[in-house]
Amino acid sequence: MKKLPELYKNLNSKPIDNNKKVYYAKESDDRTFQTPTITEELDNIFQSLGYSYNIPVEIKTKTDVYHTSLVTKTKENVLTIDNQIIPIKDIVQIIRK
Repeated sequence: MKKLPELYKNLNSKPIDNNKKVYYAKESDDRTFQTPTITEELDNIFQSLGYSYNIPVEIKTKTDVYHTSLVTKTKENVLTIDNQIIPIKDIVQIIRK
């Protein structure tokens, strides 16, 4: 019977210290997290995985509140799935549901 070659065995030459790399943050940390601006939030919605019209959003403008999904964005306007054109300069807040 013919002798088969041995399997490759990886020699871990690097030190294993996974548990030593830990970050501890206390509750009264002085860092402040900034909320994204309107244009950043719109970019996040359109660049996320999947289609933007599958993400339900609540858009608050100066006059109305829209519960809809976004289809596309231009420099000045946003088009919703309900075929409404909303100017970006009028948007006060965007909330993902």
